Amino acid sequence: MSQPRSGPTVALRCFGADLRRRREAAGLTLQTVAEKIKKDRATPARWENAETVPNPRMVVTLLDLYRTPPAERDEVLRALEEAKKPGWWHPWREVAEVGVIDLESAATGIRSYAPGVLPDLLQTAGYAEALMSLRNPYEDPAVRRQRLELLEARKEHTIGGVDSEGNENRRASLWVLLEEATLRRRVGGPRVMRRQLDYLESRIADVRSSVAIQVIPPGVPHPLAISLCGHLEILRFKEFGMGERLIQIGLHPAMTLITDDSEAVESYRMAVDVTSGYAPPRFTPLPLTSKDFG
Repeated sequence: MSQPRSGPTVALRCFGADLRRRREAAGLTLQTVAEKIKKDRATPARWENAETVPNPRMVVTLLDLYRTPPAERDEVLRALEEAKKPGWWHPWREVAEVGVIDLESAATGIRSYAPGVLPDLLQTAGYAEALMSLRNPYEDPAVRRQRLELLEARKEHTIGGVDSEGNENRRASLWVLLEEATLRRRVGGPRVMRRQLDYLESRIADVRSSVAIQVIPPGVPHPLAISLCGHLEILRFKEFGMGERLIQIGLHPAMTLITDDSEAVESYRMAVDVTSGYAPPRFTPLPLTSKDFG
């Protein structure tokens, strides 16, 4: 039987994409495959779309259909075992935006534009908790603690951290474009904002950091502002077959859009490139400090 997932991992997406490439190279349609394995057409489609994962016996049957060379079969079956593993975020699956989180933590590069509030990956715990209180003041405290735990794990798995000896554990590079108004928007009390700005400034001052921050001055017209696109991320991956992804983050998980459409990704990447030219370079100090919050 196919195994249902709490959410697709990048390994599962890559496995599904590999099955699709092999089927197309063999000149077979989904309908033809379904008839040969005595399943409905939706079954192989779900495998290719990373909605479910087939069992090893079925994969061997598919490899026979696709005339896969013997030398490649062990590699495909090893990829299947990796695809069957749950994502690191599985313990928090009840509160996780699985699609976004798994893609972020598997990316080698993330470019982000945050016009309203700071992106999750740059939030301190105090800032994040204050935002959660604004979004859902009646949320169960236990659920909120889960969200905060997930945020810390998410940052560690995506951009890494600093070990006890002060060495940075690099993962993905993160380049963020912020509107100055985002920094001036008070989230939580003065103490929360002071700690948040100090954290950002420490990232800017660290020349070893994989995090780059640029702040767009107020009143500057630029493509991203004109498009009213809201918070977005463009993700790059090293895995073969994983094209760049564009994520437009909504107020609610159901409103978040993820696409690998190359034209959409390219349009927003160009807009990010142009917009970055309107902001001071990455090591420029913030236009305000923690002292501005008392």
